[in-house]
Amino acid sequence: MTATQPRTNGLGTNGKYNPEDYDNFALTGPGTLAGDYLRSFWQPVYHSDDLPVGRAKPIKIMNQEYTLYRGTTGEPNLVDFRCAHRGMQLSPGWVEGNTIRCFYHGWVYDGTGQCVEQPAESQPFCDKISIGGYPCRDYLGLVFAYLGEGEPPEFPRYPDFEQFEGLFEIDSYPRGCNYFLNLENGGDLAHVGFVHRGMEGSFDGFTERLDIQAEESEWGVKVISRREGTDVSRTAHYGMPNTCHITALPNDTSTAPFREFLAWWVPVDDESHIQFTVYAVRVAPADAERYAEMRDVRLSNRSVPKEVLAQAVLEGRMRLEDVVPDTTDMVRLQDDIAQIGQGTPNRRNDRLGRSDATVIQRRRLWRRELQAFAEGKPLTNWVYDPEKQKAEGGF
Repeated sequence: MTATQPRTNGLGTNGKYNPEDYDNFALTGPGTLAGDYLRSFWQPVYHSDDLPVGRAKPIKIMNQEYTLYRGTTGEPNLVDFRCAHRGMQLSPGWVEGNTIRCFYHGWVYDGTGQCVEQPAESQPFCDKISIGGYPCRDYLGLVFAYLGEGEPPEFPRYPDFEQFEGLFEIDSYPRGCNYFLNLENGGDLAHVGFVHRGMEGSFDGFTERLDIQAEESEWGVKVISRREGTDVSRTAHYGMPNTCHITALPNDTSTAPFREFLAWWVPVDDESHIQFTVYAVRVAPADAERYAEMRDVRLSNRSVPKEVLAQAVLEGRMRLEDVVPDTTDMVRLQDDIAQIGQGTPNRRNDRLGRSDATVIQRRRLWRRELQAFAEGKPLTNWVYDPEKQKAEGGF
């Protein structure tokens, strides 16, 4: 059992949440139990390189819109979407220092959301005007933000992804389905031999049963899986509430037997999400150079968006077998079909078996933590330890 700490976020027992909310992991808008719980953790919200100095971007996370901008000092800032004056969207405005000036009437806000200038007012009342401002920072090539109430928790670090021999990659993507479908898919090892059938490293093991052991860990859930009759095993880790550290299907087994990735499944709204992903390809410098060259060739051949193909397959207008593999990201296309094809999550209709051990364990933890959050009880203090959360093995 992991340690607990006093709850510093959430609204406690005030009639806002109902017991049926404890099993509702899918809805994450403002005021929802799962959404408020997710907001009590640091979440990635953007790629750092896509936010140049002096630029502002509109973003949407968990059904709520924000303005993300990078000040001239290089620090990212996150404030509410609209100006308090007349509701103008702030992102078309001007970044000045570490403030943003509204395009409409020039009101200026700092990174905390405090209004600091009202040019047209002969008697400014800036001290009475503020919008939401949210702590944020760059880390591992991503902009992370704390969107919850009160002081943010300690920022989590992943030192085994900070410095290592090999290649560091950022390779995030959007998907048009609820985030929890992808969150559960990440721990569903039984799907690999079917959904990713024919892909290198997928181990098309349709007859070998999986022995899956899932247990609670300091970070969330540790999973060890073995295929009967083989020496193939895999250790994966799923951090609470929406993170994982696992090995992924290889792009090129001649240079790297597998890729190690750290990912976060972050809702955009209840029908779409982004998987923010960083990869560690732990290979020698010579292999890293060859790997990068082959990656660039592979990406240059992709000409058809996976989303278009997935929709065509789900609508019955084509078969997956008709897709030319080199023209798209086949692994993500396969996962698009499997996850979008499930529709709106309705966990009460599921019929789970032993191969769903990871899914069952994660749902237990989610329900336990949501109930504690709703009732104002101590929450588990999830801690990532690079020595204990090593991802090992293949599929």
